[in-house]
This record gives sequence, structure tokens and C-alpha cells, in this order.
Amino acid sequence: MVSYARLRTRNQITMAMLTLLKTHRIENIEVTQICEAAFIKRSTFYRYFHDKIDLSEAVLDKLLENWQNDGQEEHTAAEIADFFMDNYDVLSHLRVDPNSRHYAETQRILQNWLMTHITAETESAPAVIYKIRRAHDPMLLSTFLLEGVFGVLAQANLSNQRDRLRVKAFLVEVVERIDQSSR
Repeated sequence: MVSYARLRTRNQITMAMLTLLKTHRIENIEVTQICEAAFIKRSTFYRYFHDKIDLSEAVLDKLLENWQNDGQEEHTAAEIADFFMDNYDVLSHLRVDPNSRHYAETQRILQNWLMTHITAETESAPAVIYKIRRAHDPMLLSTFLLEGVFGVLAQANLSNQRDRLRVKAFLVEVVERIDQSSR
């Protein structure tokens, strides 16, 4: 059984990384920065995570956990769009430049994380996950959707209210079409 102190420290490290990812790309974050933000020693970091790429999986889990624990059983298309828009900075900063030495490893972790949540038979999965599960090729569809969402969000100025509403309307339409096609 994992102790409360271990869970608290792991969460502290994860939250520090989550905070750093709001303003920094993952390839520009050093383990030293994570340790300083989490108020831990470097050796403590390595007791919990192999490296910052390994930590990125915990960050993704934390984002999804926070979203799933909002008390709702099913999310509307607008709420799904809001999730991506609200977490765009973190999600986009987790994406590594294809020329980076971390690219292959980060892509592997993101794909493994995505497949774990698509194939897991849990009661608390968002409705869109159920729809992706029923697709002909769930992995291709989910990768296509995530890359498409990142592409759309990268083209918009999310601090501009007009662009924000335009992008949200587009994302809502995409999610609703997925819903319609899975019926």
C-alpha cells in the first residue's frame, strides 16, 4: 500500500510540472526547475520518476482525473471543447518538436497513454472515449482528433474572445459529428 506521504510528494511533483508546462515547452524544462518548483531534492524526483518525459504521463493523468472528477457522468461537446481550450498551453507544451531528441519517446508515451484510456473499461470515462472505442480504428481516430485539435488551436489567438468563440464552435461541431457517426 502506498503511503499518504508518497502520494502527496508524487502529486507535488506532478503539480509543479503542470504549472511549469503552462509557460514552458517540455524540452525547455530542466529537472532542477521541477525540483525547485516542487520544493524537493533532485534525488527525491528520481525516486518517483525516471525523467521529465516519464513525469509527463502523470501530468496527463492529472488533467484527465481533474476533468473526470467534476461530478458529471457525461460531458457535452461544448465541455469537451472547453477542456482542450482551457488546457491548450499545457497540452501544446507537452508536444515535443520533431527535431528534439525527446520526440520519439514523448510520442510513444502520449500514444500509450491515449490507448490506455481508450481501451480501459472504466465507468468514469468521458462519453467521447466510448465513441472513439466504437470506431473502426480507435487509435487512428484519436490520434487524428488530437492532432487536429492541436492544429486548430495553434492557429487561433485564444486570448481574443472572437477567435475563442469561433474555435469553440468548430470543436463542438467536430465532437457532435463524432457523436452522430457513432450512433
